[in-house]
Amino acid sequence: MEKVDILDITKQRKSFNPEKRKTMLFFAYISPWLIGLTLFTLVPICISFVLSFTNTSMMNFSSDPWEFVGIDNYLRIFREDATFLRALLNTFIYAFVKVFLLVIIALLIALLLNKKIVGRKVFRVLIYLPSIIPVVSVALLWKMIFTGGEYNIVNYVLSFFGFPAIDFFGGEVSSMATIIFIGIWNGLGPTMLILLAGIQGIDHDIIEASELDGVNVFQKFWHIVLPSLSSTIFFVTLTSLISSLQVYAEVQLLTEGGPGIATTTTSLLIVQNAFKSIGSKTLGYASAQSWIVFVITLALTLIFMAMSNHKDKVDKRR
Repeated sequence: MEKVDILDITKQRKSFNPEKRKTMLFFAYISPWLIGLTLFTLVPICISFVLSFTNTSMMNFSSDPWEFVGIDNYLRIFREDATFLRALLNTFIYAFVKVFLLVIIALLIALLLNKKIVGRKVFRVLIYLPSIIPVVSVALLWKMIFTGGEYNIVNYVLSFFGFPAIDFFGGEVSSMATIIFIGIWNGLGPTMLILLAGIQGIDHDIIEASELDGVNVFQKFWHIVLPSLSSTIFFVTLTSLISSLQVYAEVQLLTEGGPGIATTTTSLLIVQNAFKSIGSKTLGYASAQSWIVFVITLALTLIFMAMSNHKDKVDKRR
């Protein structure tokens, strides 16, 4: 029987690179996430990209060979599909109006809750609470509140103060405004919390020095607080914009894209074309639409990042 030299084993263990061991452990720990990312994100992305060049539908996805049509799907979107262009416009209106109002309202609330007021911890919890409620529950709750004609809760309150009843989901403007309101209500908590953390991270010595110099509240906000929060505001604006461009559940549950196509967003239209339509608008056509939305979102993200980097360079020069 061959003898094993214990000294040789000890030398091998000592010669094993600790950094290599850490790297192996790191990938071992994140392997479940990597597997999930690959199977449920990267692979579907690659499949959708290939599908965007085919005429494949849900009916023949796995049975018949995929029929490649080149870039015909992309050309048809801009030449023939006016509904997609309207959905794109609706998505932009929803996203930009919602994000603009969301950031302003969240910033004002964060500034208020940073003050020493009675019950500020309770208000922070109450404002953040809607964000932990599932989107489906939120949409159904607000649908119960806003529907029912002149007998719904909101119109009852309005009539109590002498205002006429409003058909919140009956008109194009009122439907979009209602969905934007619900989106702001649901996203206010996380945005406020991030901005509040940014405000609390500002150097108090600078603020106290400005107060000693006689700076008023507006000047302190404009010249100290706002520049210090520029990176935080950019972060919440960009993340809110990306999520808003993907809005689906709220619109599907509240209006189903109506009245007409007044509130139809790109995500809602893509799902309808992929799984509900019969005819020329197939799964491949919907995949092409999704890639156009992806490119637009990526372009907006790069523009925002370029603007932020340019501002940082200007600030460093000063």
